[in-house]
Amino acid sequence: MMQSEKVKKALDAVEDACGHCAVCSPDCPIAIAKRALTGLLYDLKQMEGAPAENSCSC
Repeated sequence: MMQSEKVKKALDAVEDACGHCAVCSPDCPIAIAKRALTGLLYDLKQMEGAPAENSCSC
């Protein structure tokens, strides 16, 4: 399983744990985890789509 798939599963679990409060605070641990995992997922997707670091492009 690719790292991005594992992070997506973790993000889904955090979303399930969210109580969907009427007012979400930036200090909420769920909101912090969602922001961190979303950023990590974005970075992993970018890295997976990029060509291999040691590959020759000539």
